Amino acid sequence: MNDEMVIPHPTGDETTAEALVSAYRAEDFLFSSPTRALLAGDWLDTRSPRGDQGEQALAELLEQGRRAGIANPRVVGALPFADDRHGRLLLPRRCTERSALTHWAAQQTEPALDAKARRVTPHPDRAGYCAGVEAALAEFRAGRLDKVVLARTLEVETDGALDPTLLLRRLLHRNPEAYVFATPLEARQSPAVFLGASPELMVRRIGRRVMVNPLAGSAARRRDPEEDRLAAAALLHSEKDLREHALVIDAVVAALRPFCSQLEVPEGPTLLSTGKLWHLSTELSGELIEPAPSSLAIARALHPTPAVCGHPNAAAFAAIRRLEPFERELFSGLVGWCDASGDGEWALSLRCAELRGEHLTLYAGAGLVEGSTPASEFAETGTKLGTMLAALGLDDSLGQASTTSSTPGTDA
Repeated sequence: MNDEMVIPHPTGDETTAEALVSAYRAEDFLFSSPTRALLAGDWLDTRSPRGDQGEQALAELLEQGRRAGIANPRVVGALPFADDRHGRLLLPRRCTERSALTHWAAQQTEPALDAKARRVTPHPDRAGYCAGVEAALAEFRAGRLDKVVLARTLEVETDGALDPTLLLRRLLHRNPEAYVFATPLEARQSPAVFLGASPELMVRRIGRRVMVNPLAGSAARRRDPEEDRLAAAALLHSEKDLREHALVIDAVVAALRPFCSQLEVPEGPTLLSTGKLWHLSTELSGELIEPAPSSLAIARALHPTPAVCGHPNAAAFAAIRRLEPFERELFSGLVGWCDASGDGEWALSLRCAELRGEHLTLYAGAGLVEGSTPASEFAETGTKLGTMLAALGLDDSLGQASTTSSTPGTDA
């Protein structure tokens, strides 16, 4: 078989960006990061490994690609939050890489969707989520937890099957600097896609260089520019948020350092903004020890960080299983790619939704530490749900709704 991997050097050409996005179909994989955009499809093979079997599945798929004559095969897909749940890794015959879509995406006209929401249901409802927060706060007082991330979902029913290509374009337009992704799911009903616009890079490995960018601590953006500036400044000096951020960074540095001959750790966080939130952000970069582990091996060694699970890890994971009335599946797991050399890029699966025909499940979580309150954490998850709600043309207020909304408003 001929080498079918199409990987030209980045060109920055606007027409090329349009061609890449226009070529996307629901059965394809698309990953757009601040450094590159990747479109893959025409699957030679697919696997649905448990989280703890992801590296083995990756190795087997890469070997299969080499045997098929692909010079530098690349595996794409998503792995779950929990090791005992299943992800999906895919080996493409067709893989096209282009320069970042950031500038192009911001300039595009946002397309209209082909279906509208008719019902939005929070799960758990406000009372149930706040009860979970209270239970977690009791764990803090008992000294069993330092941090835990509690998530909730919105179940959205539409009046027809949504076209994921339109939803993906809206995510790209509204979040041009995010890690925008769409990966196909196994399903009898079409379309079945997991997609989102994550702000958080888990790991990028190019050669021996590695970069990790944990986020922890956030504040909602404000419409008024001066109020927005003050919210950002308050976050940067918030004792609670700085404490939460330091806990995450300490854990990530401890997990990453054994892989590195050199690791650069900034003295403190900076601010990273999305359309909805300010985040405390720390970029860690280093030089890997030879033989360098693959990007997925590094991501798996770090995951789940306290940013999506908590601390101590085992106690936080147990609390999540006990307090969240649903399985996270791919939410807060890993999404990205890895090639035969080990290079790759993996983001955390955040600000995301699972789309199956006329039904979407939107996910968001909030990091709880001592000093958190049920009302503030519910509000934070609502703000985070706003990324997908906006892409769906729905009002942000639905993220804060206590119960089912049968006639949701739009942002039109």
